Amino acid sequence: MIVNSLVMALTLAWAAPPTASAESADDPVAECTLASIEDQEVPGADPGVLVMMIAKEGMKVTKDMEVARVDDRESQAQLVVKQLEYEVAQQEADSQVEIDFARASAAVQKTAYDKIRLVNKGVAGAISKIDELRAELEWEKAEAGVAKAKETNVSDQLKARAKKAEVEAARVSANHRVIRAPFDGVVVKVSKHVGEWVSPGDPIVQIVRVDRLRASGTLRATEWGPAEIDGRNVTVEVKQPRGQTAKVSGKVVYASPVVVLGQLPIIAEIDTPLDPNGRPLVHAGLVATMTIHVSQPVAPSAREAAPGKARDKGPRKN
Repeated sequence: MIVNSLVMALTLAWAAPPTASAESADDPVAECTLASIEDQEVPGADPGVLVMMIAKEGMKVTKDMEVARVDDRESQAQLVVKQLEYEVAQQEADSQVEIDFARASAAVQKTAYDKIRLVNKGVAGAISKIDELRAELEWEKAEAGVAKAKETNVSDQLKARAKKAEVEAARVSANHRVIRAPFDGVVVKVSKHVGEWVSPGDPIVQIVRVDRLRASGTLRATEWGPAEIDGRNVTVEVKQPRGQTAKVSGKVVYASPVVVLGQLPIIAEIDTPLDPNGRPLVHAGLVATMTIHVSQPVAPSAREAAPGKARDKGPRKN
């Protein structure tokens, strides 16, 4: 117990921001509540029976990790069919046999026609005029066959592209039945179990992000304006068990342009400090105090994010 307390104390001391010692009496302090930046109930997209549940309460997940699966045998079979249809269509599109055959036929017909003309040129009337015209027609017909074969090849290529699109659609349909984590986080609730029917939109698991939190609070609008608060560094102080305190640095990411009942809503984001075992030291749902460091200059990035912001007016008393 003593060792754990020492480790906790050292971790909390490490988590304290370097600006904490530079706090000024002119910096306003707001009561705030901590909430997860991302807290999502992951739904099912397509109807079916849940056949696999990987997620468990307390399980850490990473973005795009599979956490559950709805029966996808039919959609996988459809994907195989569409893939084979696409391969057949692509093979036909890649084939030049019909074009080559049409060109060869046209060459033969032209040779036959040229010989007839050559014979008639040497001996007039050796071959009847009607036979010469018929040979010319066969040659022209063969030339038209070449053009037709080229058009067919273009059509085959378009059909292959359409089949490829069908493959992608079938793949999307199959992927809809695989439930994946939308971000890194921890599973806090499992709403469906193997064997249950899932309808589109039914929540299957709830995942929250624990490495970053949002601190929401208010300041008196008669004392502070959005331009003085937005982009400022903050220190959020959170009470811990056994009298410990965690001080975590962050930054104001939103100062409302609308005053609510005389109060200016503000939101800051903080990175959650972790203990030696990788568990977060501060949690969503806790109440904390947030010191806004108006006595310090606004970070350059904050100024770039709000180019029309009013000039800093310096510290003011709360």
